[in-house]
Amino acid sequence: MQRTPLFTQHQQSGGKLVDFAGWEMPIQYGGVLEEYQAVRTAVGLFDVSHMGRVTVAGRDSLAFLQQVTTNNVAKLAVGDAHYSMVSNPAGGIKDDIFVYRLGDARFLLCVNASNRDKIVSWLFQKAPQGDVRLDDESDELAQIALQGPRSPGVLRAVVPRAADTLKPRQCVETDVCSVHGVVSRTGYTGEVGYELYVPSHKAVAVWEALMKAGGSAGIKPCGLGARDLLRLEVGYLLYGNDIDEQTTPLEAGAAFAVDFTKGDFIGRAPLLEQKEKGPAKQLIAFELLQKGVPRHGMKIVADGQEIGVVTSGNLSPLLQKGIGLGYVPTKFSTPGTQFEVDIRGRLHPAVVVKLPFYKRQ
Repeated sequence: MQRTPLFTQHQQSGGKLVDFAGWEMPIQYGGVLEEYQAVRTAVGLFDVSHMGRVTVAGRDSLAFLQQVTTNNVAKLAVGDAHYSMVSNPAGGIKDDIFVYRLGDARFLLCVNASNRDKIVSWLFQKAPQGDVRLDDESDELAQIALQGPRSPGVLRAVVPRAADTLKPRQCVETDVCSVHGVVSRTGYTGEVGYELYVPSHKAVAVWEALMKAGGSAGIKPCGLGARDLLRLEVGYLLYGNDIDEQTTPLEAGAAFAVDFTKGDFIGRAPLLEQKEKGPAKQLIAFELLQKGVPRHGMKIVADGQEIGVVTSGNLSPLLQKGIGLGYVPTKFSTPGTQFEVDIRGRLHPAVVVKLPFYKRQ
């Protein structure tokens, strides 16, 4: 298995290491709920260096990204970022990504760990003959996420410029612990938070500086277990569970990440047709009406017939009830619609609700 530059820190902090998309990553340290509560109430620190990082530069880089992503890159000012999709010719989701505009003709893409090789290969395959320079910098750059209501104060002690200037979905190139890095106000938790992209050889120094700065704020290192629970409560999609190449952004409730007005892009025609006809299935959010914990792969049932499948599910510590996401025929997708979830042979009543389950005040 592959290891991030912070592997030793995870061992020293008592991280329980598991295989995640071929990476030896911490699922938890002290405990999933303890880490979850740290992010919801104080501040948590995540190693997300297993993600892929690709830079795209050159005179034709904007036109290239307009072709291979679904959102409108031209709307990004320098220092802005947005959520987007890479779709296949049929409109299916090859990956969901974040695009950062670092300069007029220089961009940073953050892609999922499980899709890194696939997406890098796809980008090189689709790159035009013009001035487009692609670099897979996943090994050269580490990625650290600082998340939680107290994260601005912690970041201010290490990177004051970023803490004082960044608004949501903005990024800045700046000095981070005496090296050049990128700091963005983005995250996967639904809380105020930041992601720091720094040279891999400096990852340990940055991690330790943030841990030290966050000592009085109650900072805790957090693993993948807490991260998954946090993202589910705000309805963020997980590739391989909630989306894949057999699902489209419109079916997944991510139509906001598709801009049909920008001109042609890979997958536009089938997506436009689907928009005009209406998707046959929809990703819905649901809450259980009785005690139980829905999990990925469980059946969704209506009138004794299987109508869909749970793609993500867990027990929400905040709501103290089972919550989940899943695909159902569109006629079952209206909030208030009731169905059942088959949990180990027992049918549990559930109701469709609007996302997010949790919204930061």
